[in-house]
Amino acid sequence: MSKIIFLFCACIIISSTPLFGQTTTDTTKLVQKDSVVYVFPIPELGSIEPFGDTLKNISGKNIPWMEYRSMYDLLSSIPGVFVRDVASPGHQNQIVVQGIDDKNIAIMVDGIPISDYFTGSLNLGVPINGYHSRSINLWNVPVDFIERIEYVTGSDAAFYDGKSAGGVINIVTKNYFNNRAYTRLRYSQGVDGYVQTDAMFAQNVMRNINLTFGLTHNGYGTNKETSNFRGRFSNSNDDAWIIRTKLRYDISNSFNVSYVYLYNRTWTGLNNGIDFFNTPSVYNGLEANIQNYDAYEKIFNDHSILTVAYKPSEDSSQSITLTGYYFDRLREYRDEENRSKPNGILKLVNYGEVQKGVRAQYYWNTSFNRILAYGNIDQSNQQSAAVTTVGVKDEVTLLNLLSLSGFIANSSNGSLSSTSIGGDGTIRITNNFSLFAGVSQSGGEFRMDKKIVSFDAGARMDYENFFIGKLSATRRVINSPIVYDTVNMVKSYYDYNYFNPSQFVYDGISLSAHFMWNDFNLEGIVNYVKPPSIIKDSVSLTLFPELTLDGSVYYRGLLAKGHLDLKVGMRGRFYSEQTGMRPYDEFGTWIPTSNIRYGPSGSVDFFLIGKIGDAYIHFIWENLLGSQYFLSPVYPMYDRNIRFGVSWEFAN
Repeated sequence: MSKIIFLFCACIIISSTPLFGQTTTDTTKLVQKDSVVYVFPIPELGSIEPFGDTLKNISGKNIPWMEYRSMYDLLSSIPGVFVRDVASPGHQNQIVVQGIDDKNIAIMVDGIPISDYFTGSLNLGVPINGYHSRSINLWNVPVDFIERIEYVTGSDAAFYDGKSAGGVINIVTKNYFNNRAYTRLRYSQGVDGYVQTDAMFAQNVMRNINLTFGLTHNGYGTNKETSNFRGRFSNSNDDAWIIRTKLRYDISNSFNVSYVYLYNRTWTGLNNGIDFFNTPSVYNGLEANIQNYDAYEKIFNDHSILTVAYKPSEDSSQSITLTGYYFDRLREYRDEENRSKPNGILKLVNYGEVQKGVRAQYYWNTSFNRILAYGNIDQSNQQSAAVTTVGVKDEVTLLNLLSLSGFIANSSNGSLSSTSIGGDGTIRITNNFSLFAGVSQSGGEFRMDKKIVSFDAGARMDYENFFIGKLSATRRVINSPIVYDTVNMVKSYYDYNYFNPSQFVYDGISLSAHFMWNDFNLEGIVNYVKPPSIIKDSVSLTLFPELTLDGSVYYRGLLAKGHLDLKVGMRGRFYSEQTGMRPYDEFGTWIPTSNIRYGPSGSVDFFLIGKIGDAYIHFIWENLLGSQYFLSPVYPMYDRNIRFGVSWEFAN
């Protein structure tokens, strides 16, 4: 709390200094006394690629109409993305983009990378050139904090942080401008003690100064202080508290200061999945035996981001931002002898990191040219030297028919460096149809996967209010990938090794389509990824399903003389067979498995979301047909599950 007060005072002091002359007031931004208005002070603030219309995003206006529990559910709607769900709320899932997993996917908040490279995942105890790989648990980023999610999954993904060739996910936080108090409450409940509660408040506390505060609680299973430590299965419970604050000061129409604070504290049981070969019933939570009754983790994350944004004028096509950030992270892993079935292992390990940095970004847009440039200096107590990253991207548009772009980004850490370079192009055949292609190469000396080469090509089609579709073909070539050898993990779960194949090649095809006819909608995603041949000790490994299908049919329209806005329908998923990957709990990373081959599998869900006045009501019945399957060995998905809840907005 002291950090919030200190930085708030700093913002006031800085803003009172006439750096840019007389402060003006834009009367179009002023709201009526009793109204609540949702605005952007500087629309480009927080975006990784402002002034552009090609960046894909999940809009905050659409999020309440998506049947979500966390950000993982939202990301699963992106073509080419596979989310490996462990069916335990609060537990970290795996994100895979066309065969490339978390360690090459960047997570950002308002354009600042927050992916956790150091806390917890020490590459199974073997640091590789000083770099580690742990992605942040997206259960700990509250969805009600999100204005939109920007994402890049193509060949140019490596530009935005200089390293992450798999993809970039940028969370743009909400802004409010309201003279009277605005409050929003969300409550969701399900089986096995699942509950999610979110409360937020926003109001202008002074002229042009808005304060937003939110508190989220995620709970699953019994309270951690009780003796049975149960969710659906033993030792799968979760308890998480998340605090978020945003303080924004609109000094003028072209000069804004914002401070974002995100804190989470979690306690999560780590049971390492079901003991598949020594359990009477894999899907029965009361009878199933688990691998580990003792292990759990505590996570304390403290994220602060202070940003100053400047535009030469309100209608300017230039934007400059300067951001300072400070992250303090601690992960406590415990395997204690205090449960009903101790495993004879005692491990008390703390993984901590303090990370701080400065990032400057510049954007300039004209009718035919767009330039994006940034520089980032990042220092961590886990690094011997600061990491400096710079990047430039230039996009040229000719006659609104052809656009060409190229980028280069370089990260250096002392004597080690990583360079990413690439380009892409789009040609508009008609107003509704276009073709695109791109290529890039990323990687270097201090990356885990030394070099990744990406190719993309495809077509887009857009007929407003009737059909939207995209077809793309991809190739990802990973040189010297890191693969953990778990084939011979027989004597002990904690035995490990890794080996380095010379190259992995993932060829993929992704198709997304959305048909609209009056109030009826049909949409679907088809992802196919041909994996490389991975054979270790005569065991063939299939790390990810080759084919995934995700489709829904639903009605979305107004009923009851316009008083009820309703979305109701069915959703189905399909996954082809795999040997898969599973969490390596001690280090918080994902490793291949080979004990069993499972799939094909899938499920069908029913969902209903309605808006009455200022309230959203949601009801989800998962897995109507009672399919028994899992996406990670061995974390069984629910054979049936019901979730329901309400979100309510108050303006007073």
